[in-house]
Amino acid sequence: MRPVPWTAGWAAASWLCATAAMAAPAAPSVVRCTLAQCFQRGLERSPLMAAARLGLDQYQSKLREAKSVFYPKFEVNGFASVLPALKPGRDGGEPLEDYDFTSLGPLAVGSIGMAQTIWTAGKVSSLKQLASEGVDIARATVRVAEDELRYQLGRAWWGLVLVEDLRELTGDVRRILDETRTRMEKQRDAGDEGFNQGDLLRLNVYAAEIEDKLRQNERAKQQALDGARLAMGESLDVAVEPVGELTPVAVPPLPIEAVEALALANSPRFLAQRGGVRARLLQVESAEAQLWPDLLFIVRVAGTYAPTRDSTGDSLASNPSNAATTGLGLVLRWTLDIWRQVEKIAQARLDLRQAQLTIEHERQKLKVDVRAAFREMTDARAMIDVQYKAFKSARGLLNATTQAWEDGFEDYAEVLRVTESYVRRRLAWAEAIHGYNLAAAALGRLCGTDLAAIKVALPVAAP
Repeated sequence: MRPVPWTAGWAAASWLCATAAMAAPAAPSVVRCTLAQCFQRGLERSPLMAAARLGLDQYQSKLREAKSVFYPKFEVNGFASVLPALKPGRDGGEPLEDYDFTSLGPLAVGSIGMAQTIWTAGKVSSLKQLASEGVDIARATVRVAEDELRYQLGRAWWGLVLVEDLRELTGDVRRILDETRTRMEKQRDAGDEGFNQGDLLRLNVYAAEIEDKLRQNERAKQQALDGARLAMGESLDVAVEPVGELTPVAVPPLPIEAVEALALANSPRFLAQRGGVRARLLQVESAEAQLWPDLLFIVRVAGTYAPTRDSTGDSLASNPSNAATTGLGLVLRWTLDIWRQVEKIAQARLDLRQAQLTIEHERQKLKVDVRAAFREMTDARAMIDVQYKAFKSARGLLNATTQAWEDGFEDYAEVLRVTESYVRRRLAWAEAIHGYNLAAAALGRLCGTDLAAIKVALPVAAP
């Protein structure tokens, strides 16, 4: 057997390593970010944000199209064929006898026209204003998408922070229970008279509840991860790790009247609805302008090239029956479809009135929603202090009860009961912070801004 050259061995080893590297699954990437960094990443990568920006680009294109109406419009027409020569002395009355089909020549007819709009009785200006209003509505729609992204990403991000906080808590409780179980089992195995079988059974029951809490936290973590990936436009194999602690967001003390005024003046959804009312008004003006004529300046140049006919006295190029014109002048274009135009005006006015009534309802609905969200945020903020006091009391009671049990003055059943109370109070405090942050995010979505970014108190607008 011939020995394998060392160069071939190295090549085979390299090929095997490369194959193993290609076959091994890539480790999931990790994105560590604060809430602001995650939001910025979502703005850059989210498909929904990209779609909203494309909608804005579409309306900006329509605005440029509306402005181009006053640019000159050119039209070029051309026709080419072959034409038989006319026999001498014939007038073409007998097509089969008067034409020489053995002598064919080219026939070319062309025309160039230019139309310049001079006056449209407000049609073009209404069209440009409609397109401009559409751009404003599209900008508001982009802001709506940003607010929705901020809210959904905030829910996912704060959910991850909450799950991490609760995971540490339940993990510590499980560790303490495991240590206590180990100590009790040693007492049982050693035949210690201080061992209580009932205490061990109660511990196992409560340990099962803690294990259930841990599994619930894991499911909540995966749900929050999916929400963060979806909002940020990441693939499902990306792990999002929040950089931050579970603390209440710093929202300045604002009176409810100021928050209502902020929502009415800044809510992008409400601004888009108000823009729709203005668009309906412009549609009425555009429909009324259709009753009036348009004035245009027209230039047209046309020519015919037919050498087989130009050689005769009755040239096709100079024949008055040739449908070719050359000249310039003013043109009045007036569509006298009066009854249909009157009905379109009536329909536009009805649409405007409907939009006005709808926006008034939306105005009141926005105020009601803001008041409800403001009350929810205020109550959630108050519950943070309440739950924190209860948590501190439960922690002190747990320390005292545990010490009494270790000194032999308390039953372990009481320790488990106090431990359960402590865990519930600690969970309630964390969930109160989480609920307050989500309530602040929901109110910010209604107002169209991040309330934590407001540094000064807002003035209260007159009702």
